[in-house]
Amino acid sequence: MKRLALVTALLASLAAPAQAKAPARMLVEAREYHFTLSRTVLHAGPAIIQLADRGEDPHDLRLVRLGARQAAAIPQVVPGGLGEWRGRLTRGRWELYCTLPGHAKLGMHAVITVR
Repeated sequence: MKRLALVTALLASLAAPAQAKAPARMLVEAREYHFTLSRTVLHAGPAIIQLADRGEDPHDLRLVRLGARQAAAIPQVVPGGLGEWRGRLTRGRWELYCTLPGHAKLGMHAVITVR
């Protein structure tokens, strides 16, 4: 009886369609002059990063993998707007910052870990 249950479970798992890995998601809220991140650790693979401008000035977001040339960006978002990047994140530490003049120096930067 146990063998029949095991064989049935094995066949059911083989017949089930393979499900794609859900993308990691992170929301970055931008205000003058700081970011608030919904999380600081993400899983490697497909990802969706959103930038919500909650401030009074436009902001953008650049993501750069530390020690590598890999980068991603969300173009400038107007106050009240939402920008989005979809792609793949590789393992490592990623720096996030606003590229508008002076914004990163004033505090619009953060680091996340991708595992």
